[in-house]
Amino acid sequence: RARCHDPATPTAFMASCPAGALPVGPTIGAESLIIITGLIGIFFALFLHRRVAAVRLDVAQEEDETMMMSVKEAGQNQTFEQNERLRELYAAISNGANSFLFSEYKLCTVFVVFLAGVIVGLVSWSSGRETAIFTATSFVVGALTSMLSGYIGMRVAVFSNARCTVGAVKPAPHGWTESFNTAFRAGGVMGFSLCGLALLCLYALVVFLAPSFSWGTTAGAMKLFDCIAGFGLGGSAVAMFGRVGGGIYTKA
Repeated sequence: RARCHDPATPTAFMASCPAGALPVGPTIGAESLIIITGLIGIFFALFLHRRVAAVRLDVAQEEDETMMMSVKEAGQNQTFEQNERLRELYAAISNGANSFLFSEYKLCTVFVVFLAGVIVGLVSWSSGRETAIFTATSFVVGALTSMLSGYIGMRVAVFSNARCTVGAVKPAPHGWTESFNTAFRAGGVMGFSLCGLALLCLYALVVFLAPSFSWGTTAGAMKLFDCIAGFGLGGSAVAMFGRVGGGIYTKA
């Protein structure tokens, strides 16, 4: 048989397998762990997003009573003007971020399609057409996963910026605490959603491609994961655009 099972020690476990076979352990438990962990990451990201969204774009709710009384006694209505200015800047930055992402992802799409064709050509020459197509498929899936993660990151960053400002209205040290907590939770949305999405997409990709290979043999498994390596290349390639282009945009 191409697969073998032995509940004994790891040394005996490996020795009991014939040449070219893969030792098989409790794969159901591993698969469940992968799926559950990915879902936990996504649901925790949604929880953090709700915590960030709970901060209303209203400077008045964060101002202390002394400040509010002084404003009222002076006959000034600064709070309304501050809220309007805050919402105006938030809308402008949000529109700019959307335009930037649209332009960047158009360029990324052209790049991904072009590089996928290059991968098919080069891998076909060295490893065969079937391997080339699967590698290019992994590359495209990785690129799309990275694009989705980048979109979530940009939208959450813009969404949280104005809310960090609202928290900073409080006098020190409370303002620092509120701003830091909002920013930290927003960063957690990006981090946990990225890890959860990447884990689930990579697992789904392996499940999709595995039937096309002799998964029970060492050679088949190695060939499969040679193709899966394209996933990391696609994710890294698009992340390069996000890091360089996004960094320039946010600093500008």
